[in-house]
Amino acid sequence: MKVVQFVRSVRECNRVLRKLKQTRCAYCRRIGTLNRHDRIQGNDPETANKQMLRGQRVWCSNRGRRGGCGRTMRIIFACVLPRHSVKAGMLSGLLEQLGKGGSIKSAWERSGLPVQVRSAYNLVQRLRERLPAVRTALLSCGPPPDSRHTDALRQTAEHLRSVFPQQKCPVAAFQYAFQTPIMG
Repeated sequence: MKVVQFVRSVRECNRVLRKLKQTRCAYCRRIGTLNRHDRIQGNDPETANKQMLRGQRVWCSNRGRRGGCGRTMRIIFACVLPRHSVKAGMLSGLLEQLGKGGSIKSAWERSGLPVQVRSAYNLVQRLRERLPAVRTALLSCGPPPDSRHTDALRQTAEHLRSVFPQQKCPVAAFQYAFQTPIMG
C-alpha cells in the first residue's frame, strides 16, 4: 500500500480494508499493524452545506506489542481530488472545454464548474505546476497525439484523453492508473 491509494468505488475500498492485516505499512513495512482510522469527509461542491465521503484513513498501530510506526495513510476515491473541493470530473470538464479553445474564463463558463472563476484560474495554475510529472506519467503509456495547440496544458489535456479514451473522467482514470494525485 502506498501513502495514498486510489480506489474506484466503496466496494473496492471495503475490499482493501478487509485485507489490512495482510498488508505492509508503507512507512515501516510491518505486516499486521494496519487498522481502520476515520473516514475522510469533505465539502460536496454540487450541494450546499453537504459533506461527501472522500475515502478512509488507515493507521499503523504502535500500541502494545504491535511495533508499528503510528503513521497514517489514505485510501481515496479516484473521483476525488485530494485537498480540493472540486471533483475529478469537474476538472475533466474544465480541461475538455479548454481543449476546445478560448480562455480559462470561457472554459469555466461552458463547463458549469460550481466555483468562482478565481478558483478555476487557481486550479489551472496548480495543474500547470504539475505538468512535468503528469506528462512524464502519460508518456509511459504512449506518445502524445498530434496537437493543434501550442499551450502545454491543452496538449496534456489531449494526451490525457488519448490515453484514457473509454473513460468518462480521464482525471480519475489517471489517478487510479498511476496511483498518484494529478494535482500533487
